[in-house]
Amino acid sequence: MSHQDTPKIYTLKDIEPIVSDPQFAKELIDAIQNGFVAYSQGKFNAAPVQTMGAPPMAPFIDGVENYCAQTCVKSGYITGESHYVIKVASGGHPHPNSGSMQLYSQTTGKFEMLLLDDGLLTELRTAAVGAVAARLLAPNLCVRDANGDNKMCIGILGTGVQARFQVRYLAHVTGCRRIRVWGRTEKNTTQFIKDMEAEGWSICAVESPQHLLEAPDDDWYCPLIVTTTSSREPLLKLTNHGHQRRPVHITCIGSDSTGKIELDPKLVEAADLLVADSRLQTKERGEFEEALRRGLISLDRVIELGELVREKESWRVREDDDRMTIFDSSGVAVQDCIIATMFARKVMQTS
Repeated sequence: MSHQDTPKIYTLKDIEPIVSDPQFAKELIDAIQNGFVAYSQGKFNAAPVQTMGAPPMAPFIDGVENYCAQTCVKSGYITGESHYVIKVASGGHPHPNSGSMQLYSQTTGKFEMLLLDDGLLTELRTAAVGAVAARLLAPNLCVRDANGDNKMCIGILGTGVQARFQVRYLAHVTGCRRIRVWGRTEKNTTQFIKDMEAEGWSICAVESPQHLLEAPDDDWYCPLIVTTTSSREPLLKLTNHGHQRRPVHITCIGSDSTGKIELDPKLVEAADLLVADSRLQTKERGEFEEALRRGLISLDRVIELGELVREKESWRVREDDDRMTIFDSSGVAVQDCIIATMFARKVMQTS
């Protein structure tokens, strides 16, 4: 390869200053929303997702548990845009995230840009779709009681990197700054609380995931719950108390590959509205996979996020809307294309 054919290379050090700008986050949320409309209209061309080192494939190394290291490859393009994108995301507990995004010209096929982002862009585009779902479906989190107090909270399940980004991006779509969090370990939960309090959030821990769904009193009520764990056992369940009576929206982020699950399939069945980033993808990965497999729900009950954006009658706009809604994000390549091309435009404007 000659020097003139070498793609422009940007490392995490180059990428962070641009994507850390609050204006970038606001623009990304809007762009992701519009991108999913294009996806549902058939304007996005996605190649099949490749997953290695995780079920149904074997671990990379014999004797090493799945998910300790795994790689997911997603790729595609929006017809008529400047580039097509190939994203490689690698890593898994206890290892840090790694990966890259590659941009190729749709006109010439030339490899024009390599983003060595160590998974940061994937974290941000995932946080952005959580903000989109909350903007459309979360109950009003700023309602005050008769005493003028606002006791509503955002419930966060998980204490990792994505949990932090979900909280940060939610700040762009809601004025609520109260959080109830559940984490697997006291150490991680304590650190999460310390970190997010430093960013201006009022936050405390709950003893079990179910406390997020069934608040013991009004001071703990979480109309919006975001799940961000890699659990392979349901953490939020439908109890004998029956259907959740108070309005609630649940955004599911963690179940991004086969075998992961955060919600009891019975809870999925009880929801009034089920939304997925991709109806096709939700059959083989994501939070609705098990409920579909058991026959508790049918695929025609699931609408795509891009369809929801266009169906404003399905948004939560009334104060008396007491539905339980669930959005499942397993991640779609359109998100990678949008954030990669956004970064490319920004960096070209500043160079």
